Amino acid sequence: MGAVRSGLGCLSWVGAGIIVVALVLKVIWFDMASVGHNGMAPTLVRGERVLINKRGEPELGSIAVCQHPTEVGWVVGRVAATEGMTIDSYGSELRIDGEPVRLDRRGPATFHNLDTDRTRSLVWGEEHFGRGKHLIFMEDEGRHLVDETEVPSGKLYLLGDFRAYMGQDSRAYGVVDASTCRGTIVFRVTPADGLQSEIAHGYFQPIR
Repeated sequence: MGAVRSGLGCLSWVGAGIIVVALVLKVIWFDMASVGHNGMAPTLVRGERVLINKRGEPELGSIAVCQHPTEVGWVVGRVAATEGMTIDSYGSELRIDGEPVRLDRRGPATFHNLDTDRTRSLVWGEEHFGRGKHLIFMEDEGRHLVDETEVPSGKLYLLGDFRAYMGQDSRAYGVVDASTCRGTIVFRVTPADGLQSEIAHGYFQPIR
């Protein structure tokens, strides 16, 4: 009986230790947040729970969480250009410093956007810039609709991965102040439904 009590006592200490470590990680390194809109679909879907690395520096290709430049609140977007860089689009090409960004179109997709309660026929593909490749949604033969912008010192240009969905990135609200960013989104804890099998999300996934 004493051995059982001793074992339970050890488990209690282990459990307490795990809780303490989790709290320390939250205070120092991570925040948890809920995705509030579908501007970053198919990478992030409304309702998903994600981890924000509070020490993550916004860099080309990362997903930054920053203060809205003109309103109270936070914005989320992929860093598509940093200070001194120029971003624009021409037809179906996105261009960074005049160079077309590689986009590999993979196939058709149907996505119901809960933000607008509309179902749209789209194309999903893999876009390459920054730290590697990431998924995006486009309309078939769609356009990125990025006006030519030279990013000022200390600013960032954020783009949503749902390029056919206007209003949730720097195309609508302009560049953001890099000093206001609270970190970068690095991990999905819980997924949301709504994506077809090829690009569906799972639990506990790194995000790129």
